[in-house]
Amino acid sequence: MVHATNARHNNRRQAHRPERRSSNVKIVGEGRDSLNRRYFKFEVSDGSIDIPPVPVKKIIDKSFLAELANANGNLFTNRSRTELLQQLQNHKSSRNSFVVATKLGWQSGAFVRPDQIIGTPNQKVETYFGDLDGSMLTKYRTRRTLEQWQRFIARPCSRNSRLMFALCLAFTGPILWLVPGPKSGGFQLVGPPETGKTTAGKLTGSVWGCHRGEGRRDKGFIESWNATEGKIEVTALAHNEIVLILDETKNAGTKGKDRGKTVLGVAFALAEQTEKDRLTNSAPARGWRCYFLSTSNLNLAQLARDAGMQITDAEIGRLADIPLPKGADGIFEDLKNFETGEAFSNALQSRCLKYYGTAGLKFLRRLVKQISKDGADPVRHFLQRERKRYLKSLNRRATAKHFKPLRRISDRFATTYAAGCLAIKYGILPWNRKRLLRAIRSCQLDHLEVIATATEDTNSIAGMRSRLVKYIRDNWNAFRLLKKKGRLKHGVDEINAYPGFRQKWHGKRYLYLTPGQLTTAVGTKDLIEFKRALVKEGLLEMDSQGRFVVQRPIFRGGRGTQNLVRVHAIKAELVSNDTEGKG
Repeated sequence: MVHATNARHNNRRQAHRPERRSSNVKIVGEGRDSLNRRYFKFEVSDGSIDIPPVPVKKIIDKSFLAELANANGNLFTNRSRTELLQQLQNHKSSRNSFVVATKLGWQSGAFVRPDQIIGTPNQKVETYFGDLDGSMLTKYRTRRTLEQWQRFIARPCSRNSRLMFALCLAFTGPILWLVPGPKSGGFQLVGPPETGKTTAGKLTGSVWGCHRGEGRRDKGFIESWNATEGKIEVTALAHNEIVLILDETKNAGTKGKDRGKTVLGVAFALAEQTEKDRLTNSAPARGWRCYFLSTSNLNLAQLARDAGMQITDAEIGRLADIPLPKGADGIFEDLKNFETGEAFSNALQSRCLKYYGTAGLKFLRRLVKQISKDGADPVRHFLQRERKRYLKSLNRRATAKHFKPLRRISDRFATTYAAGCLAIKYGILPWNRKRLLRAIRSCQLDHLEVIATATEDTNSIAGMRSRLVKYIRDNWNAFRLLKKKGRLKHGVDEINAYPGFRQKWHGKRYLYLTPGQLTTAVGTKDLIEFKRALVKEGLLEMDSQGRFVVQRPIFRGGRGTQNLVRVHAIKAELVSNDTEGKG
């Protein structure tokens, strides 16, 4: 009887005891992103880790529960998880306490980076980058000082037009909302392998950061062209209002047809500035603003020919080729104190892995501070004045050369120049504006010359001949010299890794091109008639069977005829004597 009385007493005492919560997680705020998607902000009472806001659809995911556990949130039992869901069920919606940024760039008067928010936003901003590539976000970081970056990277780039252009392009993203004209589109540095194009891309990236981890760190800030068209959208969002660098179009596919289609497809996708609307989308598509830089051994017309496509002003307007400067050592016009372009290139690439990120961070801080203090109009007027100065200078030179530039391309070049001028004004780029104007202008004038050559009458045998001569001259140093460098080795060397081959055969100098290399140079239309014309001139060999391709020993180490390859054997006298003298 006593035991029964004690049991009833204990039950009454437990009934009046406050229930202890098994979860130490609570809701501390609610907000929405630019697409009106709802987010909750959680806090762990005895944790020190800030937990990013979570979209409603992610709250029941195991990944979110793991994130709370890492922040010391006790959600290991079914009861604790039920309590969290009950909090959400009982939560009374009120006025949003924050806005959510799901991409980089301007938000509420401040600039959002993955690692920090520059400036004081008009309302509280939280970030959620859950669907972006984390490796792309961690590359936004700094090392060493601005002064060191200026000394070892920016100053050595002076008097090198393509390098100056590359650094100015890096500063375009944050100002695109302040200027007229296109807010997307790209430039493509074009030239033979090992001429410094990737170095220019790394210089652009040094303004903003460097990848982490073995393998990726050596790329600096660069991404690769092997990204799929589907992935290119989230890639663009991870570079919104910054700059995107895509290296080596040869990585866009294993075959020329695939590469050409991928490059043109990605260029169009980036120019669209918005995600594709898909049936699987749970919300409206997001948009981006940024220019992009590509590097390629082939120009746009050659990539299109490989894909069996014809380029028009629409394609040219989205991706403008910039060839290597004439008379330069690859991309380098001024080697400073270096003996060769290769030595200069190696030094710059090494420096880009030591000094990075501070220039972009300082630029953002100066820009945000000026806009916060004086408003956007003073910056907008400065940029517009510099853009007009550039366009006036360009049009005067282009008219004298009878070039007709596309407006959208001129606008992008003008914005790149204006961004560089603003970086000079802020003390980031240690250059002279007049010299910068000449550098950017030379890039576009050389681009216009490429366009003029590419738009020659494609039915003209003379036009095909001039394209072949230009291809040989542009790639002369990259041709494999079979006598001095030796033949290729089976299983090791890839024949298409070279633009062609050079050899002295039976006392005469020849240039060898595979069928694919020849069509890359001149296209496929009227190709038979063109080869007949070369034979008639005595410039193209034919075999005893009357074929335009002849057998020549390209490989070594094979058995029997394995080292023989059928190539077009073109006499080197096709090109000028000064080019022959280099052989």
